Amino acid sequence: MSNNSAENELPPPFQTEHIESDIHDYYEYMRYSEIPVLFFGETGSVIFANKAFHRKYRYPEDFMAASPDITEIIDICDNQEENPDTAGGICDVFRPGTFVRARVIDSEGIAVPSLVSVSDIPDSRLVAATIYPGPPVSPSLVILHDEETVHPVGDDGRIPFELFESYPHAVIVLYDMVCRYHNAEAHKLLGKNAFLKDGLPKIRLVHNDFSELLDAMKSHAGSSPPDPRMIEDQIRTSRTRSIDVEILLVPLRDNSRNLLVVFRDITRKKNAESELLKRNNQLLMMNDVMKVANSVDTLDEMLEEILQTVIREMKFDLGWIYLRDTDAKWATIVASSGVPEQFIETRMRQNVLDYPFNLVFFAMQQHYVDNLPNHPPGPIDSKVLEEIDALSYAGIPLISDSVVVGALYVGRRSHYSFSTFEKKTLEMIGNEIGSTILRGILQDRLEDAYSDASLYLDIMLHDIKNANAAILGYSRRLMGHTREEGSRYATKVQWHTLHITDILNNVTTIRRITDESTEMTPINLDALINAEISQYPEGEISFMRTGCTVLADGLLSVVFMNLIRNSIKYGGPGVRIWISSEETDHEVTVSVEDDGPGLSDDKKMQLFSLFQESTTERGGRGLGLHITRLLIRRYGGKISPGDRMPGRPDKGLSIRFTLRLAEEMEDDAEISF
Repeated sequence: MSNNSAENELPPPFQTEHIESDIHDYYEYMRYSEIPVLFFGETGSVIFANKAFHRKYRYPEDFMAASPDITEIIDICDNQEENPDTAGGICDVFRPGTFVRARVIDSEGIAVPSLVSVSDIPDSRLVAATIYPGPPVSPSLVILHDEETVHPVGDDGRIPFELFESYPHAVIVLYDMVCRYHNAEAHKLLGKNAFLKDGLPKIRLVHNDFSELLDAMKSHAGSSPPDPRMIEDQIRTSRTRSIDVEILLVPLRDNSRNLLVVFRDITRKKNAESELLKRNNQLLMMNDVMKVANSVDTLDEMLEEILQTVIREMKFDLGWIYLRDTDAKWATIVASSGVPEQFIETRMRQNVLDYPFNLVFFAMQQHYVDNLPNHPPGPIDSKVLEEIDALSYAGIPLISDSVVVGALYVGRRSHYSFSTFEKKTLEMIGNEIGSTILRGILQDRLEDAYSDASLYLDIMLHDIKNANAAILGYSRRLMGHTREEGSRYATKVQWHTLHITDILNNVTTIRRITDESTEMTPINLDALINAEISQYPEGEISFMRTGCTVLADGLLSVVFMNLIRNSIKYGGPGVRIWISSEETDHEVTVSVEDDGPGLSDDKKMQLFSLFQESTTERGGRGLGLHITRLLIRRYGGKISPGDRMPGRPDKGLSIRFTLRLAEEMEDDAEISF
């Protein structure tokens, strides 16, 4: 192997782009470990030091660029000359699977006594040296008090007992199920009663039996010691208290039966995991709330669903939601659950300037009313609790863009207070759903404004039509009683009045298109076309029966009315009109043709444009043909203009559109005209 083979497995410190995927996770774990760690290769060149090493020994992060030798940093205290098996290469001195006493040289040349654990890096030729620093004093034996520690039996220089005293975790050394040693941290963690008797310490685990764990290590078959084992469990320190611990079982690879057991208090870690789980539950509940908020059509339904979800998921007993009125001085209950009817009647409309509601609506504060023995609520809050028959309640502002649009109130009949987790969750809900509720409020206001505008338009249409009918009647009477010039003006008045009537009818049709549902029913196409042709007895209209039933609604007649009237008006005197059809598998193509002057290709493209008019040749009928296209699209079809005779636009216009065929059904189910 070349000298650089191992070193090339890792780049310079903290550069991970080329790390082998097999050891990348191991590297990332060690990189942020709180214990100093070095990686070195078979030649002894150190190629990685984690942040804890730099912080503890004050080396600059770029000192690794020179690839220093491990022996320049770690000075082994054990006399290697006394053991011929360890005299040789660097990996004989730093044998994986062993603990060695050493002095670690910091950046200022000060030797820090330490315990070094040497281990192989999985799936790599690199070796890891994990350093447990001791106090910066001479590595002589520490004098310990009998009530704090148990001294090792015999003189075993291979185990660095004095370094364990400065180790921040509980350590015990067992030999054939007998405790040879425990440090002061073990005495604190496990308690004085654990070491009252000779033999195995009395360690009560919640989920495992400590002696069975040791037996499993002892019964290992094979010439080499078993691999270290790490588990998480809880140690019972009393009947009501337990501590989360991480237990590391390490057989010492010195051909002895010594077993090193390290207990690490992981209470903070478990608390962090618990907080993470709570946060995850918060997000899941927020997801549920937002999901129901966006899955309903109306604001009232949305608020009901939000309230029910919060009460159900957070196990509250009651709740209600206020929405602020437009004048901002009052709020109205729009959703409630589990609240007494008397409270709803009394508090349906609430002045938001009154205490305690002003805290929520004006101060934008969460208002939690706990009912604790030494801290009872004030008289006003006590009255609210009495009215809702609860032991505690909370008011949460619903905020959007720094504006309170409403308030969520919840209460309990079985608890006197709210936990910190519940308060944080309710605060999140208030901040998150405020914008959604505001959108619902604005949507409701928009719909109300549309309804008002529609009402005003209906009134205008009704009154204009009545006035128009009167004008039309008077103009007809004038035509029979005036001279020729007066009759000519009366005719113009009549024409413009009819034009106004057409406009009003088109507006009414557009209202029906936008307001009415798009539910389609089977319609007998022949009956509808015949009924529409009968409205023009003086027109020369030919119709070939289709025998089809199509899916449409009552507005389909408007399509044929607009097309026939367009041909009559712009086709010229004596224009002839043909209506025919061609049926395919699932649709029918209807053609309305005439032999009028036709349209140029440019005019055909503008035929269905809104308000498109022509002054020199036939063109669009403003709203009429635009409405025709809207209706055909409403029915799922297509419409297009063309020449009655291909390539001869002067020989007449052809309008073709498609309609979906209805499934075969009984005749009495069809709508006839």
